[in-house]
Amino acid sequence: MENNVFRPNSLKEFIGQTNIINNLNIFVRSAQKRNKNLDHILIHGSSGLGKTSLAYLVSKIINKKIYILNGQSLQKPSDIISPLTSLKENEILFIDEIHSVSKEVFEILYPVLEDNKLNIIVGKEYNSKVVNIKVANFTLVGATTEINKLAEPFKNRFPILFHFQHYSENEIADIIELNCKKLEIDLNKEVINYISRFCQNTPRVAINLLKRIYDYIITLDLKNIDIKIIKSIFLKLEIYKFGLTNQEISYLKLLYKHSVLGIETIQ
Repeated sequence: MENNVFRPNSLKEFIGQTNIINNLNIFVRSAQKRNKNLDHILIHGSSGLGKTSLAYLVSKIINKKIYILNGQSLQKPSDIISPLTSLKENEILFIDEIHSVSKEVFEILYPVLEDNKLNIIVGKEYNSKVVNIKVANFTLVGATTEINKLAEPFKNRFPILFHFQHYSENEIADIIELNCKKLEIDLNKEVINYISRFCQNTPRVAINLLKRIYDYIITLDLKNIDIKIIKSIFLKLEIYKFGLTNQEISYLKLLYKHSVLGIETIQ
């Protein structure tokens, strides 16, 4: 099952992060009215909150192609130069975990974000020279779970900064209800609310849990799903109160047993 099925297709379908979505709507409409590219966006927050989904959504609503990269794979200047020179007007480049980009790649990105120019050194030693290459107007969307690892001058080159926060149980329930429709699962509100308590206020956890419930429903041909059936499925999945797993419970027991405990002992 493709993960893209669960990604929102419109701003109205993006549940939670209400202030971010409202602001994004204004920024996008402004760019469209001016016939300009959307300003660069930096998104930070915990894993699984929808940062990547927002990047995909931006490409949908402005109807432009998106290129997906991961910071870990951008370690040499050539790793970023090729994608940058391939971009067309107003397209989107998304770099996930952008804090993992190497120092050399950051140095390439600074003038690109500032002036849309690639500064490339051609030749060696005394015969070297700097060549400036104009890059198409584009939108860089960077996502990070560790914004503290990004230098202030780099962060300042993103005119739009979004901080994703954890979701409420009601928002998680709405996400589950929406994706039940996509999977054609018939769950009542009481069951959906019950499931939402096990999702750690994180959409990715909610969707992954719903997919496993879906597997049981399909395989066992379950009908009239109630809380009792969901409890039985959770027991088989070894998922307990607050969505804790066996491993997480083991960690908590260790912490309770020892007042001082190093990370190596927990591992």
